[in-house]
Amino acid sequence: GTPVNVIYTEFSDTRALAEVDVNLTPARVFVKPFQYEKAIGKEGSASLKVGIQNGNPIDVTDFSASAPGLKLDKAALKFKPVGTKTELVSGSFSSFSIGQTLGSMNFEIDPSGRMKFIMDAPNFDARPFLDNEDKDPNAEQPAVVVSLSAARMITVEDEAVTGAKVYLDLDDQGRFNQFEVDATVGTGKAFLRFKPDNKGARNFRFQAEDAGATLKAFGIYDKMVGGTLSIYGEPIRGVGDRDILGLGEITDFKVVNAPVLAKLLGALSLPGLLSLLGEEGVTFAKLESKFNWTYRKGGSLLTMEEGRTSGNSLGLNFDGTYDGALRTLDISGTIVPISGVN
Repeated sequence: GTPVNVIYTEFSDTRALAEVDVNLTPARVFVKPFQYEKAIGKEGSASLKVGIQNGNPIDVTDFSASAPGLKLDKAALKFKPVGTKTELVSGSFSSFSIGQTLGSMNFEIDPSGRMKFIMDAPNFDARPFLDNEDKDPNAEQPAVVVSLSAARMITVEDEAVTGAKVYLDLDDQGRFNQFEVDATVGTGKAFLRFKPDNKGARNFRFQAEDAGATLKAFGIYDKMVGGTLSIYGEPIRGVGDRDILGLGEITDFKVVNAPVLAKLLGALSLPGLLSLLGEEGVTFAKLESKFNWTYRKGGSLLTMEEGRTSGNSLGLNFDGTYDGALRTLDISGTIVPISGVN
């Protein structure tokens, strides 16, 4: 068992205080949203004070905890009476660290059960939230609203964006009602907007002044240098629809040290272009594609149609899909060695 020391003080027939100290060493501790786990046998401890009224907790104060990769300092929780019991309604974490995330956070739970979080973080590790590979599509979850300010936000291994402002509104099925992001990525600004317009239709817009750095920062593609990225989409079936039809475009960029493109150029016996790809990079004036994004529990489906590139030395035409559930990419098309000449 887990050693627990409790000092219980009664102030009246209805009011009491429990001061609790817990040795967490023999316990397994996990914080699922941050993919944190302390194994049994690793040192850990926690302490808190529980205010009690009529036999039920009404608040928790001075809640502190320490374990490898986890530290919590004097957090507070509040409860409200519901019939003969109490329910959690809010919390305040003035300082906490978990893994590489360091910051402060307040939350409240409204009468519908929706949870609202406000977080300020000098450093925020977004990787557990961006990686949905192990997410159970049938798991129950509350509706969630999150407002996050992060001076530095880790997106993938060895990559981060700075000055991030994030607003996220998810329903109880894990679907986006609204999603907004502003950040500095590479040498420029980037922003994402997915929110209802004045008619209630959720439009999607994503723009980045440094396309190569943005794609690399989010683990999408790391062989692009420079460029400006713009994506716009609108609901396929109008108001209330979360499936999106749109157009994506990247202009004035280079591709360098790309093994798949190098294999194509090698097969076409184009040593001049192959050498350029590894050294200076192949320059493209534009890449554009129509797309259809379909929401599915467990992983959405992205379909690309009529994709093409243009440039002085090379052109590509392509169509394909990305299956978020299987995490597979399937693209086919044609390569034009000299752009504009088939």
